Amino acid sequence: MWSTLQVYHSIQKDRENVEIPGSYSWMTCMRTIWITDSRIHAEPSTLPTTLEKYNGYEGYRFVLEVVSGLHSRLLGETEVLAQFRDKFKNSSLPSSAFGEYLAKFRDSLIQDSRSIRSRYLQNIGEQSYGGLANKYLKDQSSVSLLGTGQLAEKILPWLKNRNVTLVGRNEERLLELSKKFGVSVKLLIDWKPSREAIVIVAPLNLSFHLNSITNGVVVVDFREIPLEEKWPDTIQYVSFAEMLDSLRETEERALQIRERIGPALNELVEEREFETRQFIFGWEDLTCPAF
Repeated sequence: MWSTLQVYHSIQKDRENVEIPGSYSWMTCMRTIWITDSRIHAEPSTLPTTLEKYNGYEGYRFVLEVVSGLHSRLLGETEVLAQFRDKFKNSSLPSSAFGEYLAKFRDSLIQDSRSIRSRYLQNIGEQSYGGLANKYLKDQSSVSLLGTGQLAEKILPWLKNRNVTLVGRNEERLLELSKKFGVSVKLLIDWKPSREAIVIVAPLNLSFHLNSITNGVVVVDFREIPLEEKWPDTIQYVSFAEMLDSLRETEERALQIRERIGPALNELVEEREFETRQFIFGWEDLTCPAF
């Protein structure tokens, strides 16, 4: 069924400028994946050299790994699966044979991801960024959440029962999230730190504000690379690296888990490939396009 699948992948900053005609794309804060079918989509004439390409069941396996949180910094995190479900919901897919193909692709991946998660990714610590934020904010009643992207939207439900101020540059997005989650909002240009905890989920440089942050304030930073030279020792600053270390999510441990999962991934992909062999030509999933 997936022998004609073509998967393109990029983690480059300029990936939003990449266009692959006819593809269905899924963008997260870390990566973009484009899906095509070689039976109906021609190979692009030019592609960036940094773009990765996976064909057939190799592509299926790669997307399964992503959906299962195996390529996430927080190993096994669940937000990526929620994002995948939302992007591939029926109302978002094309009204075409390719859309039907994508729906079956989605259902198959979700089923296989559940198998991987239930067998190998249980009880390995916090498995969502929201849960991780909640852990460090357990004694905080007021929080400023800096950022309005996908990560902010996934963390907001975990901040309920707190006085939350959402801070960002995009006024339209601020109003959208305010209506959805019932939080107060403030434009970044108007925001000033006070005594509330701060959660950073956007690539903002807060150097200008460091001297204004009250001593003892908790700062939870989800940026992989902080943009400030040094945070004052008087602030309870928690970097993303520290969060991962506290969960023992070192590269060595993640590698060990991925190695254990490898044979199971091989088995699942082989099962999917075997299913296709039950059909004479393997074209049962896509109606013949009209030319």
